[in-house]
Amino acid sequence: MRISTLVLTILSLAATESVALAAPGKAVDPQKIFTKKDANSDGSLTLDEYKTGMKDKQLENADKRFKKSDSNGDGKLSFDEFKAGMPKPKE
Repeated sequence: MRISTLVLTILSLAATESVALAAPGKAVDPQKIFTKKDANSDGSLTLDEYKTGMKDKQLENADKRFKKSDSNGDGKLSFDEFKAGMPKPKE
């Protein structure tokens, strides 16, 4: 039973937007993810940069999530917008 719970947790994390797989109990570093996705190092993410590394399931709603996270509507995500749009950690 314990293994199946762990597998479900990992699958859930893998399906979550822009969240790298992490060992249970390890925090995900939004700054590290943002920096890795920011291919041109301009301090913001375009939609293409945002989608980098996403799998099929994640890509299905990526456009909608990007637009929702882009609070000022400028067509790119600042780090603050990116971080605010990340899923909240489950306790």
